Amino acid sequence: MRYKIDNYIKDIKARHELVARKLRLAQRQLTRATTVEEYQQIGILIRDSWIEFTKKLFPPSLVPAGITLPGPADVKGMLSYVFTQWPNCSEKLRKSCENLLALSVEIYHRTSIDKVSTEWCVINTAMAMALLLELDSQSNQLASRRYYTCPTCGSLNLSVTRDREVDYDGPGPEFESWECGDCDWEHFLYLG
Repeated sequence: MRYKIDNYIKDIKARHELVARKLRLAQRQLTRATTVEEYQQIGILIRDSWIEFTKKLFPPSLVPAGITLPGPADVKGMLSYVFTQWPNCSEKLRKSCENLLALSVEIYHRTSIDKVSTEWCVINTAMAMALLLELDSQSNQLASRRYYTCPTCGSLNLSVTRDREVDYDGPGPEFESWECGDCDWEHFLYLG
């Protein structure tokens, strides 16, 4: 392989070991692959990686009540719900993931697949998955916050301070102070 994907796989392994193992196996098989059948096996590994990866990212709570959940192998369906929870996610990233999934399926179905296409798919799948995990991590950090944007002006420039009041007989109640950097909005919340 001309390009190293070890850093991406290491990032994936921290959150999803099975997917990292499958991608590592695809990487190893690619270094020895010479026949169409060997490339097709790599395509199956990549497709299975996408299925396992998407199952990990997709919480069924994203699907509104009354709508049927995507099937266990419906990567596109699950990803469409996952992308809706990330407001700053690009449509190009969504299309890129769908194209990588489609290419992995094409690799294991075509009888004229080559090493370059397979290598490109392995590397870009690992890169896309590492990026999606980073987006998920950032999204989870925001989800634990009380406010995402300023309720007055809609700015994302919020600062949060967590502190305790000090009384003459010891530490007092804990509080959070929220301030918008773009307008005069402030919010204090006593935590107890």
